[in-house]
Amino acid sequence: MNTFLIVFLITSPFLFTAAFAGISAAPWLPTKRGDREHMLSKLQINQGMKIIDLGSGDGSVLFALARQHKNATFIGYEISLLPLLVSVLRKYFGGYKNVSFKCQNLFRANLDGVDIVFVFLLDKSYPKLAKKFTAELSDSSRVIVEAWPIEAIEPKKVFKEKKRLPIFVYEGKAFRRK
Repeated sequence: MNTFLIVFLITSPFLFTAAFAGISAAPWLPTKRGDREHMLSKLQINQGMKIIDLGSGDGSVLFALARQHKNATFIGYEISLLPLLVSVLRKYFGGYKNVSFKCQNLFRANLDGVDIVFVFLLDKSYPKLAKKFTAELSDSSRVIVEAWPIEAIEPKKVFKEKKRLPIFVYEGKAFRRK
């Protein structure tokens, strides 16, 4: 078999899923360590909470949270195969028992019973996400958005610091007040 064909067959799923992720919500762009630490310092996570990262990439946010909160459940949704593979390997070799990943389109993620949803995506995906949040989140759920606010929804809190991406905190009930 032709070497080019073999390489093409092996890399095609990675390239296709990366392109799909970039077009539908965002390309893989990990949260910088300083931005991640800033955001995590603002979150209040209690025992037994369920936290979801929509477009979890390599899992950096979830792993940082899981190290601090061993009695919470963390689920990442990622459709791009390369960052998903990285996150699964990090979970396996890091021994994270409270973190799981799903190879699934984030717009089809099950948000039932979720306490916190983390989002670091392009704002073009927000209208579709806002509809999903309206339909699926409880009033007490929180949505943490990094970088860009969700238009027409009033955040409960906004954290802005010099040289850090802004963080917007929304309550589930805010999506029903539009």
